[in-house]
Amino acid sequence: MSPPLKPKIAHVILAAGSSSRMGEPKQLLPWGETTLIGHAIQQGMMLKDVKTYVVLGAHYDVIYPKVKYFSITVLKNETWKRGMGSSIRLGIETLQKDILPYSAVLISLVDQPLLDEQHLNRLIVGFNHNPDMIIATDQDGVIGVPAIIPEQYFKELLKLKEDFGARYIIKKYLDSVQTISSSDKGYDIDTREEYITLFKSEFPS
Repeated sequence: MSPPLKPKIAHVILAAGSSSRMGEPKQLLPWGETTLIGHAIQQGMMLKDVKTYVVLGAHYDVIYPKVKYFSITVLKNETWKRGMGSSIRLGIETLQKDILPYSAVLISLVDQPLLDEQHLNRLIVGFNHNPDMIIATDQDGVIGVPAIIPEQYFKELLKLKEDFGARYIIKKYLDSVQTISSSDKGYDIDTREEYITLFKSEFPS
């Protein structure tokens, strides 16, 4: 008797923003021996049996040459100015074109470098045990991404307004959400000061 197949998961990394508060493309800020986007891709590619998609938008012509060598699928969001919802919709539309359907999508952000492969794997383990549940990250009581959202919610993701992210779906279906603690690592990098502080704490000179 064959063992049951594991759910097929796609990982969509959202990296289309303009980094307006940063003043430069934060996707390309140094992180260790790579960049923030390089680090996010590397962590995703370490996940077993998970296909990685990266949604780019702002600064596409600058960022794409830096990531095109990875074994990933890069999506160009021409409507990135409309907000995160447009990037999520593009990702879901692309997944639905795949010959073999995905059971779920893992959505993550490019600016949460401490939420690494270990954390993403904990989300996957949670989903493998509860494939009908949304598995989300709990950062000090704030529930959001990275999160794994089952296929039955794809239609909802396709209806997201431009300025709404996955957190809207998580909040709407909170009774069907299981959370995994970020262990105080779920920091978003939005400003130069936040980046410098986090970088120095991770890579002290």
